[in-house]
Amino acid sequence: MKQYVLNYYPNFKCVAGECKHTCCAGWKMNIDEKSLSAYKEDESDFSERLKKGIDFKKSCFKADKNGRCAFLNREGLCEIINNLGEQSLCQVCRDHPRFRAFFDDRIETGLGFCCEEATKIILSFTGKIEPLLVSADNELEELDFTQKNVLEFRQKALELIQDRNEEINQRINKLLSLCSVRIDGKDYAKILNAFLSFERLDKGWTKRLKSVKKGEFKTTTDKALSLYAEQFMVNGLYRHLYDAEDVYEVRARAIACVLGWWLVNSIYRQERQSEDDDFNLVVDVVRAYSAEVEYSQKNLQKLYSFAYKHIKI
Repeated sequence: MKQYVLNYYPNFKCVAGECKHTCCAGWKMNIDEKSLSAYKEDESDFSERLKKGIDFKKSCFKADKNGRCAFLNREGLCEIINNLGEQSLCQVCRDHPRFRAFFDDRIETGLGFCCEEATKIILSFTGKIEPLLVSADNELEELDFTQKNVLEFRQKALELIQDRNEEINQRINKLLSLCSVRIDGKDYAKILNAFLSFERLDKGWTKRLKSVKKGEFKTTTDKALSLYAEQFMVNGLYRHLYDAEDVYEVRARAIACVLGWWLVNSIYRQERQSEDDDFNLVVDVVRAYSAEVEYSQKNLQKLYSFAYKHIKI
């Protein structure tokens, strides 16, 4: 088995208390059985405080009325880490914001956009995002037929979207052609309505979607945003394609990456006020998009299904 990380990955380090959108608030943090057992058996000086902050019946951390984890202190730091060390974190807390793509012969690890710091690193990464081999054993595993097709399609999609000899809109159109889909002006309202039909975590996201509906859904990307558009879609291709089950689904997921960028671009264009804060605004919109869409399995499936309907083979 080979272990890969996407080549921006080594640049990541949690900024902890400096994070404006902590991952320890607004989410239900489920605790894996191994960690839950360790917390039950803990006999440290922190034991009483630890057990008070855990709902053992529901296997999750308790939260206050604002959705902040019981162990998130005023400085934005985790009291479990402060008292028991980082190794004592449950799997969800230890892994976030990482994602892993599993193939028969490899595991690829990258970062999700829900994390503000990860988003900054990925979008500003000037090189081409690609897997970096970090370890391998001597066992040779064979890919099954479906995985071979997924990787073959993904490689074609990556070559198109990372071809910097062409401007970004031409690359996106070629990717859509590879996916056997044609989307024009009459479809834009349908795309936005699809996003409006999703479940939502934050009322602010609803406001942003409605603002675009009143304004304009943008499918053309300015040259200044080319790098951000490329890295957004490339990271999505690595994250979302790996477990697609057939030729149609892998295309639907690639289309979903494009639709996601178009929505981000539309919100950005609606809210942009000056060139001074372009990068920070894109980061904020991408992070919010990821929290609302990518981190909801229900919303992702709805997005895939919507994209699936537009494939014409």
